[in-house]
Amino acid sequence: MKITSNSPGRICLFGEHQDYMDLSVISAAINLTIDITGTIGEGDNISVSLPDIGKSVNFDQKNIVYEGKKDYVRSVVKVLKERGLIGKLQVDAVLKGNIPRRAGTSSSSALSVAWAGFLLGSRFSPEKISDMKKQIAEVAYTAEVEEFGESGGRQDQYASAFGGVNYFTFFNDITVENLDPHLGGFVLGDSKQEKNTQKTLWRIRDGQESGLKELSEFYKFTSNRDIEFEKASEYFSRISSGVRPYLEAVLENHVITEKARLELLKTPLNNYEVASLMNRHHSILRDKLDISTERIEEMINGSLGAGALSAKINGSGEGGCMFAYCPGKEQEVSDAILKAGGTPHIISIGKGLEVSTSI
Repeated sequence: MKITSNSPGRICLFGEHQDYMDLSVISAAINLTIDITGTIGEGDNISVSLPDIGKSVNFDQKNIVYEGKKDYVRSVVKVLKERGLIGKLQVDAVLKGNIPRRAGTSSSSALSVAWAGFLLGSRFSPEKISDMKKQIAEVAYTAEVEEFGESGGRQDQYASAFGGVNYFTFFNDITVENLDPHLGGFVLGDSKQEKNTQKTLWRIRDGQESGLKELSEFYKFTSNRDIEFEKASEYFSRISSGVRPYLEAVLENHVITEKARLELLKTPLNNYEVASLMNRHHSILRDKLDISTERIEEMINGSLGAGALSAKINGSGEGGCMFAYCPGKEQEVSDAILKAGGTPHIISIGKGLEVSTSI
């Protein structure tokens, strides 16, 4: 059986560093993807060629042993088998992509989602797989985060599986609300600065959780979503100075995300109001969570100077990518990002996981 599978990267419009705090995010899939093609038959050996990085992965699925962290080709197979979703497989596949790697655009999650979809194509029809997007996102999350004991939320996997622009909530039951605001005019800028995602995630998660723990001594709440910003702000002065910025950031960004959802549901869309909220979001990420860099700020300022309505860092930060929202000014913004030392990609909103099969 011949199978093809592809899944998109993503940008986070609103709610950076919120998903693992059980708070909402608004993500947009982009038209940069991971693409997998190959054949599946009966057997035990799995062979995957990764020409983009000059490597290949070969293993017997009866004896899966990880070769270090981020061994997602093996971990996805392991999780699918443990959940009874695939049987014995003989796989020969090629995996390629054009998503910037290790840059905050969820190339790893796109890989995990596309790979899970590819393998499921051996058992389920493309139509059935389309109905399994939440299940696939959970498989990818487990394979990436839980299998390797890492910090992180579910935003990336869900954004890649579902595609489009979505408002995700991760408290109790996970909900997916498609906003479909017809956004257009984005430029992604890769700073080419390497980042340590896990180090950043652990720092910010620890800071935000510590701030919320201190807040709970003065202000009672049963969940993070229950906190009313105005009431909580009365106690900010009592919070330790080392964690106060993290507390302020997590609560302010939640307010911004909820306001942005309402704006994105309006018809017609007010681009300027959406952009204003996005710029405010970035200023909190920069000033209170300290995740921007000098080069990324140069790329952002250059984008705004070239006519972008807004620009913000994307992903965990401390390197990686930013993006600009710049309807009608894509080329000018691309030139400005290039001048600032980044690599620009003019992007649009992308589709979610797609799988096709043939004999």
